[in-house]
Amino acid sequence: MSGIVQSIPGSVRTAVTAGSFDGIHRGHRYLIDLTRDAALRHRLKSLIITFDPHPALVLRPQEAPPLLTVRPEKEFLLKRTGADYIYFQKFDKDFARLTAEAYLHYLYERFGMRLLVLGYDHRFGSDRLGDYEKIKEIGRRKGFEVIRAKAYRYKGKMVSSSLIRQYISNAKIRRANELLGYDYMLWGQVVHGSRFGRKIGFPTANLRPLSPHKLIPPPGVYDVRTEIEGKMRKAVMNIGMRPTLDGKHRQIEVHIPGFSGDLYGKCLHVNMIDFLRPEKKFASVEELKNQILRDIRTVMDRT
Repeated sequence: MSGIVQSIPGSVRTAVTAGSFDGIHRGHRYLIDLTRDAALRHRLKSLIITFDPHPALVLRPQEAPPLLTVRPEKEFLLKRTGADYIYFQKFDKDFARLTAEAYLHYLYERFGMRLLVLGYDHRFGSDRLGDYEKIKEIGRRKGFEVIRAKAYRYKGKMVSSSLIRQYISNAKIRRANELLGYDYMLWGQVVHGSRFGRKIGFPTANLRPLSPHKLIPPPGVYDVRTEIEGKMRKAVMNIGMRPTLDGKHRQIEVHIPGFSGDLYGKCLHVNMIDFLRPEKKFASVEELKNQILRDIRTVMDRT
């Protein structure tokens, strides 16, 4: 497994790729794999640098997109990439003021960068440099090589964080998962709720997302999986206002069939598999209970 580091030993020379990497999707992993392979060929260590917080939250917070991966989720995914080192670069307004050349100098001096792997359309620095030949020329002067990745497509489709956000925002979970290369994560802390689910025979874990910036799918019922005590369990997640009960606040609730333990205060790792149905107001609690039973059967019958 890869390791998250606070610094790089001065004697280490690295192959670097850097970016926001929101989602750690197939396109990001293609770039990370290229970096690992290049590091092996050049007898370097591979280093993934990702920005924290997301640059848009610093530079244009009112326009910043919701995040596919908040930091704990991103750490989990990056640790599985096989890169030698992972570094979370603090992104603030001072850092944002670095020109591209100053930024490259920083990577060279601070991280021993001797090879830089760029995304095909990557621009960086306060001057938004994207001219590959100019970047190569800076590299020649400073003493590092530059490799530019080709555009990555999956089944003929360009993979991007913005397209995945669009799919999730429209409850197209399966399509999003295809481009992510894994099941969309919605991790959260289990907090106390109204206990209504327990009263009607379907106890739920009420989730508080780990960050207010996390992208939450639209209201509805979802097929999910969650890991408890090392075992992956099928579950049903409801996101919404609970209209049958005249709810006034969005809630995220997970019912785990057959589980009766205490999860309060714990971080529940939920993986989203598919959208089952929209949120609906039922005529009675009994009608709601019958629908919940049908939802559970649907999920439990799936492979």
